[in-house]
Amino acid sequence: MKIIADENMPNVVDLFSDLGEVTLVNGRTLSAEQLLDADVLLVRSVTKVNEALLSGTPVKYVGSATIGTDHIDTEYLTAQGIGFNSAPGCNADAVADYVFSALSYLYMTKGVRWLGARIGVVGQGNVGRCVAARFVALGCEVVAYDPFLQKSVPGVTLTSLKDVMDSDVICLHAPLTKTGPYPSFDMINDEYVAKLKAGQTIVSAGRGGVINEHALIKQFHVLEGQLNLALDVWLGEPHPNMELAALCDIATPHIAGYSKQGREKGTWYIYQSLCQFFDIATKSSFADAISQGSICEIKMNSGLDRDETLARAIQACFDVARDSARFKHVMSSFVTDKGFDWLRKNYVERDEFNTTMVKHTKFAHEFEALGFLQHSH
Repeated sequence: MKIIADENMPNVVDLFSDLGEVTLVNGRTLSAEQLLDADVLLVRSVTKVNEALLSGTPVKYVGSATIGTDHIDTEYLTAQGIGFNSAPGCNADAVADYVFSALSYLYMTKGVRWLGARIGVVGQGNVGRCVAARFVALGCEVVAYDPFLQKSVPGVTLTSLKDVMDSDVICLHAPLTKTGPYPSFDMINDEYVAKLKAGQTIVSAGRGGVINEHALIKQFHVLEGQLNLALDVWLGEPHPNMELAALCDIATPHIAGYSKQGREKGTWYIYQSLCQFFDIATKSSFADAISQGSICEIKMNSGLDRDETLARAIQACFDVARDSARFKHVMSSFVTDKGFDWLRKNYVERDEFNTTMVKHTKFAHEFEALGFLQHSH
């Protein structure tokens, strides 16, 4: 079996080499010529998989180690009898960690208090539900917009997009769609953006194009900068709007889901589904495929208040400001236009909260709600 795989998929050679010959490629520049003798194609979100790429190739199975499928022409794959699986939910914890790292940074630098705030979540897929559940567990009022759902998760009130956009903190986790009854492209258009008020916070870690970027720039200036922005996804990837990035408190190159464990889970899910598709017995276990964290335990000073205790522990595990500073530096200094992909390929992976135990006598419940491993009373 000949397997072509994106070079940015962790553990792909270790997991798949038992099944056949694995060749690593640049997912962004992959061509049909590279697939002329391939049985299997393994991609991430940067590869457009469609008739133009697969026509005339012997590819029988496509796996995408990502939660989204907007880069895959699933109708074409079905029509051609080509097997397909993605990895929904593989990076839900990683993206939720990103959201709380961004919020803890905003608290530490600007005094933005999100504990007890009204939280609005756009999209209630695997990631949106994970993010909402953490806020609910922390005791926040949580409202969500997802037109495809009739019933929400416990503690979350389904409401209109207008109502969600009126929240103190707005988290965007919708997939990118341009067709169907509720297309998400430009869903948060200039009318919604123009109603944003001073002091609101937007964390966008779903897909670029859901919120109107030009309107966001305009409203930022109308509010004289009194808008807190943490953006991980961009309309023009891999060419983000650097005018907007310069206004963001946090700006990153689509790496919210790039935890070490989240990316490993994506590869593992595809390994499992490929084995099932070809009716091959799996030779590796989930435990073998997923790494342990590098920070086993954090001990917090009991003299700090709740907001600062949580913020400092989160920052110790994952400091998103590091990623933002690197993004802004590289994107402004790269002599070519390939800085975005370079950052993704050379990302300094972080561990998920669920690999670390935080010891604290007073706020054990809060750390559990945030997804940390366990807490000692």
